[in-house]
Amino acid sequence: MRVHGPAGRLLAGFVTRMKLRGCASVGSSISVAGRVWVHGGGHVHLGDGVVLDARAAPIELCAHPGAEIRIGPAVRIEGGASIEAVSHIEIEAEAKLGSFCKVLDNHLHQLDSAHRHRRPPSHPVVVEQRAEVGARAILLPGARIGRGAVVPRGAVISRGFGVPPSRRICGSEHEEVSAARPAQSDGGDASAQFVAAKIRAGMRILRALWYLRHCQCGARVRASGRVRVLNQGTIRVGDRTVFVGGMIPTELICRPGGRIEIGPSSLLNYAVSVEAWDRVQIGSRTMFGSLVRMSDRANGRAGPIVIGDDVWVAHGAVIEPGVTIGSRSVIGAGSVVSSDVPPDSLALGNPARCMRLDFSSDERWNAAATRPASVIG
Repeated sequence: MRVHGPAGRLLAGFVTRMKLRGCASVGSSISVAGRVWVHGGGHVHLGDGVVLDARAAPIELCAHPGAEIRIGPAVRIEGGASIEAVSHIEIEAEAKLGSFCKVLDNHLHQLDSAHRHRRPPSHPVVVEQRAEVGARAILLPGARIGRGAVVPRGAVISRGFGVPPSRRICGSEHEEVSAARPAQSDGGDASAQFVAAKIRAGMRILRALWYLRHCQCGARVRASGRVRVLNQGTIRVGDRTVFVGGMIPTELICRPGGRIEIGPSSLLNYAVSVEAWDRVQIGSRTMFGSLVRMSDRANGRAGPIVIGDDVWVAHGAVIEPGVTIGSRSVIGAGSVVSSDVPPDSLALGNPARCMRLDFSSDERWNAAATRPASVIG
């Protein structure tokens, strides 16, 4: 039952404040519908009149320790959108972020597989006044969306877009920013944190055992969030694989007679979707960003998906049926991979094109994978 009048407004304001209790500051007349996930330990600032419409899917606002997210007055953010700052992200007044768009100021991992767990420098992201970012668009580190510009649906932006040449170089806004690090704690705090970390690790192992109870799991598999499993075939998960929790569950769907194999020490972020009618094979130490999708039967095509060791598949990428990705390769954010990727390659775009990880051009990489997937007919 909805309560009207002053009591209703007071109750609505209280509910809004509770949903945004992780924010450093919250303006007046903010509208929140659905779940907003504020986390990370940094500072999130919301201006007056911000609208967070998370009815269709949760919204994520993640500021890492020492980082800052500033959302200006009258900004509108649609469901499924995610803003993740390691340094600084600013969404200026009256801007709009479409559903399931992603904004991040740090790639979080190095391209080189030998140093992939080292965090690279950050590059601030700015969305200027009255700009619109289309659904499922991705704004990468260093992106700046000009005043009133409209980013198309599904676009991937890593530099100035709709910004006049005279404003493309703005001093410190384009300088590299070192990744923020939490302050050092004293010995007593360190001991308490060690115990707390052990308890959390144990809970994650128990959670994985529950969610993956119908799968064949190795030792010390962990889940920090929901994993939705439909297993009508065979699912094998290697030792020390991690399922990262988030606002949308990860999915493992194995159809009758199908097979999913995930190698040891792999990492699957939230909202990753893996579907196997025949076979999806994932190598060791492979990392998947959020909202990655792969299925071995889709859009009239069918064929096993094979992903090698030490591969990094970034946020929002799509792996199509019949694709083999070679070891140590990187798939760029938002890329659609419809043909094979050789080892030690960087694949970008829709459809994805390949180059060597040292960024030199080579016909063998650009013409990789001529083997087509079979057609369902």
